[in-house]
Amino acid sequence: MEFLILEKGERPGGLCRTMRSGEYSWDIGPHAFYSKKPEAMAYYRALPLRYAELARDVRVCHHGPSRVHEVGYPFENGLADLPLRHRLECAAGYCAASAGRRSGGFGSLKDWIDRGLGFGISRHFMTPYNLKIWDCPLDQVSMDLVRQKIEPEPAWKVVRNALFRGSVGRAYQARFIYPEEGAGSLTDSIAAQVKSRLRLGFSVKKLERLGAGWRISGEGGEPVEAETVVSTIPVPELLDAAQDPALLAFRREFRSNDTLFAVLGLKRGSDFGAFKTCQWVFFAGAELFYRVTLMHNFTSRRLPTLVAEITRKGEAAAMGEGELLERVMKDCLACGILRSREDVAFTHTHLERYTYPIPTVGLQQVRSALEARLAGQGIRLLGRSGRWDYLNTDGIFLEVERFMRGMETWYNRSP
Repeated sequence: MEFLILEKGERPGGLCRTMRSGEYSWDIGPHAFYSKKPEAMAYYRALPLRYAELARDVRVCHHGPSRVHEVGYPFENGLADLPLRHRLECAAGYCAASAGRRSGGFGSLKDWIDRGLGFGISRHFMTPYNLKIWDCPLDQVSMDLVRQKIEPEPAWKVVRNALFRGSVGRAYQARFIYPEEGAGSLTDSIAAQVKSRLRLGFSVKKLERLGAGWRISGEGGEPVEAETVVSTIPVPELLDAAQDPALLAFRREFRSNDTLFAVLGLKRGSDFGAFKTCQWVFFAGAELFYRVTLMHNFTSRRLPTLVAEITRKGEAAAMGEGELLERVMKDCLACGILRSREDVAFTHTHLERYTYPIPTVGLQQVRSALEARLAGQGIRLLGRSGRWDYLNTDGIFLEVERFMRGMETWYNRSP
């Protein structure tokens, strides 16, 4: 099967990239490689990489009446770390929600948080956190997010978690592996295996029908002709490139978050304060960011480096680089992560578009209709942005494997 990979960037990897500047290196968001599926772990292990084996240390920053609390994650497993009144509110609210739960399921993420988790967990974490991260009203986010990413606990476990510390959430996530040279070395390793079939710096701008196939034009090289197109670019960009009015009607249904990344690197010999052993931390409070990643806790080869993630909306969307970095440092000082501004030796900001495809209510039906129409024209959708499927890395590997088996069967049956 002849193929050519067109890559927009000057290096492959998409969201799984490691960036470097002098002595500092960081990933685009946190990458912890784990899976419930043994075949996904076997795939990671088969790559020619050295991995660190890590115990996951993830927390939620919770603002109590008088201090910041480091709460275990998932939040419902760390309730014993909360102030007494807050943990009682969470446990009582969850039990009340469980007792009053009606048959028929939930209609949206908001519905599930309000009626499924109860007033305590909703108030202290789930509602403010999700309002912060999603560039979309929560009643427009479907239950697919819960089914794909969240594993709700029974009421008795939530009560136990409010009384006793140390409860383990999802056991398969308790340990993970991480490439010693950074998450991006994983995608670099894969790209090296197809180097002769990879064209870098090609940004797709136009798809034109060419007989039974397609002509693909863009910035960064001569047009390419193909019998079949497998698209991993964000669905809105694909629909723009196809320039088909019938397809453009689907565009508004595909909503996403854009993420601003703010990087703080400390001077050699300096260290962070609160949450200092964590790999990443979630924030539902007044902080501008919804998550920070402490990159040096993934591999000892890094200087202390923090990456703050901020959804580009509201006040964050209007900030310049200096204002954004100033706000991130102020928020890190307020919750004790940063000890002093004087410790900061390096700063950087980066915008990444389409970081989170939003699983909106009704999207599955829209996506199925679009996929059927595109498949009839020789275009297949694949991947997190390409198929608008909110997947982790292991889910992408498994989806690609299933996809390639299907393509091989399809080609073998073709005349």
